[in-house]
Amino acid sequence: MGWLNADVIQAIGVAVATVIGAITAHQAGQVRKLRTRVTELENQDRTDIERFRTLVRLIRQLLHHRDELTGLLTQHAPAAKPPAPPVIPDWLSGEL
Repeated sequence: MGWLNADVIQAIGVAVATVIGAITAHQAGQVRKLRTRVTELENQDRTDIERFRTLVRLIRQLLHHRDELTGLLTQHAPAAKPPAPPVIPDWLSGEL
C-alpha cells in the first residue's frame, strides 16, 4: 500500500468529482436548451392551432359564398352550369 496513501485517494476523489461535475454541467446545459426548444414549439403549436381555426372559418365562409353564387347563377341563368366544387380532402372534411 505504498502508493495508495491518503493524498492519492484524495486526488482520485477530486478527479472523479470534477468529471462528474463536468458531466452534470453539460447535461444541465442540454436540459436548458431542450426546455427552451419545448417552450418555442408549444408557442408555435398554439399559433398553428389559431391559424388552422381561422382557415377553417374562412373556408366555411367561402363555401357558403360559393353556394350563394351558385344559387344566383342558376336562378338568373338556368342554362348555365356552375363549376364543379373543389375536392375537399378527407382529413379536412370533418373539420368543415
